Amino acid sequence: MTQKRQVLINAIMSMTQVAVIGGILFVLYRFLLKTIGIEQLGIWSLVLATTAVTQIANLGLSGSIVKFVAKYIARGENDNISSIIQTASISVAVFVGLILMVGYPIARCILRLVISSESLPSAFAILPYAFLALWITIVTSIFQAGLDGYQRMDIRSILLMGGTLLHLLLCFMLAPRYGLMGVAYARVVVNITILLSSWFFLKRYLLLLPIFPYKWDKALFKEIIRYGVNFQIISIAKLLYDPITKALLSKFGGLSMVGYYEMANKMIIQLRNLIVSANQVLIPAIADLKERAPEKIQSIYQSSYQLLFYLALPLYSLLIISIPIISDLWIGHYKKIFVFFGTSLAIGWFLNTLNAPAYFTNLGIGELRWNVISHITTGLLNAGLGFLLGIFYGGMGVVIAWVISLALGSSIVYLSYHIRHKVPLIELVPKANRIIIIMCLIGIFSSFIIHHNFFGSFNTIALYGIIILLFSMIVFPSLWSNPMRKRLAEWMTTEFSK
Repeated sequence: MTQKRQVLINAIMSMTQVAVIGGILFVLYRFLLKTIGIEQLGIWSLVLATTAVTQIANLGLSGSIVKFVAKYIARGENDNISSIIQTASISVAVFVGLILMVGYPIARCILRLVISSESLPSAFAILPYAFLALWITIVTSIFQAGLDGYQRMDIRSILLMGGTLLHLLLCFMLAPRYGLMGVAYARVVVNITILLSSWFFLKRYLLLLPIFPYKWDKALFKEIIRYGVNFQIISIAKLLYDPITKALLSKFGGLSMVGYYEMANKMIIQLRNLIVSANQVLIPAIADLKERAPEKIQSIYQSSYQLLFYLALPLYSLLIISIPIISDLWIGHYKKIFVFFGTSLAIGWFLNTLNAPAYFTNLGIGELRWNVISHITTGLLNAGLGFLLGIFYGGMGVVIAWVISLALGSSIVYLSYHIRHKVPLIELVPKANRIIIIMCLIGIFSSFIIHHNFFGSFNTIALYGIIILLFSMIVFPSLWSNPMRKRLAEWMTTEFSK
């Protein structure tokens, strides 16, 4: 199978994974909303965000593994691949385990600060299971990074889709009986299943791997840890993302607001992952090109950015006009705070999505400086602005602060890439896509006007149908006439006809 075709298959499977998981999460959150309630969902979200603090213990190794596995595959050094995977998995398992034990009482203290006393018993009850699930996830990330290094993201996608489906089924069985604890039990079982499956499939590609990792190589550890330092800094910076936002939301807005934020953010992240996952498959491919043909990297970046812009703009626009519909279907009625969170987050994550080609190209070629600066800037802005706007505007101010921080911090990646590689900044808005921008804006404003003037006047389903139909009629002609549509169709047709 050619590398180009494998990249295409990986991209398609990654997008399929996101779409399937998004559909499952839609069903899961609606079920949990009815079964355990929005405040319990907020507690679960806040506990997970608190345990994420301990991810600083992963040493950045999962990010390093993709690059180094791809590098040694290109050189045909299978012994080094086996040693790197074993060294990384042992290092992460031991170090993360120690940090989790130290971090457990700290997490309890944090929860006391942001959760009301009547909700603390529930949070404390699920905390050990959240820590265990996180430890398993971090170890699993090493094995999945190994599969990514072999450019078999399609296998990883299948495992994650299966795991999410299993989680849904277990929640159906356990949540009605055990409540929030049932959700925690389900998460641990699913994570163990994905861990074992990932190791099994990785071993099929690298027969040198033992049944249990036991080999630790000091020299290789130093090599991957030097590269992983940047990922470690990124992990620390990310502590100022979701955990801080949810903690501030809980303080200034309450647990129910955390629950609605969690639902809105999950929804937007699923769309972002749908788009970004197709770009993420470039990391091992670019790492391979750096060893074989570095002169091709620039053209790959520009093509992937143009394609991403072509797909992201109409998809995010469609999501924005659909958020009121999603509120009705998911929550059961129009929820103003959910619609506000969803619309605001969609704008912020769209601007973040545009940095994906530059971000992943930097990872592939090993130039992580500007990625790190971007994360640090975003995190510091979020902590400072979030607290400030939270004081004056409550929970809504916290979310506005996060959106501003996300947009400004993300811009550092693509601006720096264009400046360093002498790509004109005007190319950040590709000429062929400028008409699409205008049409999407017209479609969004038209939809808002119709919704504002006619909501409640007649059948809700008919109204939403009219809104989506009108948006499609406005935007679709510009998408069809865009040259990227023809290029994309020709590429897919050529590769699948082989």
